[in-house]
Amino acid sequence: MSEMTDCRGFGLLNQYMERASNYREFRPSRDLAPYLVCLWSQTIHSRMEFAQRVLPDGCVDVLLMNEIPIVIGPWTRPFIANLAPGTNILGARICPGLASSLLGIPASELLNQSVPLGDVWGSSGTSEFERIVDQRTVQARMSAMEALLLMRGETAHPVDLAVSAAVQWIARHPHGRVEQLSQWLGISSRQIQRRFTIAVGFGPKLFQSVLRFQRLLHLASNEGAQGNLARFALDADYSDQAHMSREVKRFSGEGPSALLQTSRSTLALSGLVRPERSFRPAG
Repeated sequence: MSEMTDCRGFGLLNQYMERASNYREFRPSRDLAPYLVCLWSQTIHSRMEFAQRVLPDGCVDVLLMNEIPIVIGPWTRPFIANLAPGTNILGARICPGLASSLLGIPASELLNQSVPLGDVWGSSGTSEFERIVDQRTVQARMSAMEALLLMRGETAHPVDLAVSAAVQWIARHPHGRVEQLSQWLGISSRQIQRRFTIAVGFGPKLFQSVLRFQRLLHLASNEGAQGNLARFALDADYSDQAHMSREVKRFSGEGPSALLQTSRSTLALSGLVRPERSFRPAG
């Protein structure tokens, strides 16, 4: 049985969410573009607590929530962040596979966790971050955040270039197997699994599923969330609509009809959800 939705109800819900929460994304500077998907800001305007749903995207976010610096690790399941009225957030979304270099710890240590930035960089590394709030405008705060991240980038750990290449390969080969990736990179599947987990937080197969999920969100936002679900499943590289429904439930806790009306991809500026494909199996 196909899913049915009350589109009028979802329209009203979207209007409420847009009034209650002002969320915006910004492209990073050229120097930070290799590291970041985007910079972003969010302000809660509602008079009551706002329930912000966070969905898996393979990224790690460094953010200032009001005056508190926090690291949001890579998540493999959805969670709800309950934000108080007046909350102001400024964030930097680190590209999949690069957080371990910029932060100096394995991404796997942050898996499914939100931790104070001080636990990662220590008090000396976060004191300058806290001074970002002295800036009066969002643009000035973003410039200050970029300056601090650039400074950290100068002493960053070396990037695992094999993992970075693997992330791009998976984006271009949505039906590819780890064995094929191993052959392409010239390293063993076991080594890929180990290095991928350190850099991304989890293995390449799960990352492939997360990326497919984010591709679906991107397609729905571009083509209209009221589109045909079977077509969305095909275009997002699911094997069929039932496969899409299972994965959407896994990563969001909802069915596709409900999710696609209210959620957008957090990887839209990365290129990972809209790459040129190298192949698509016949069938």
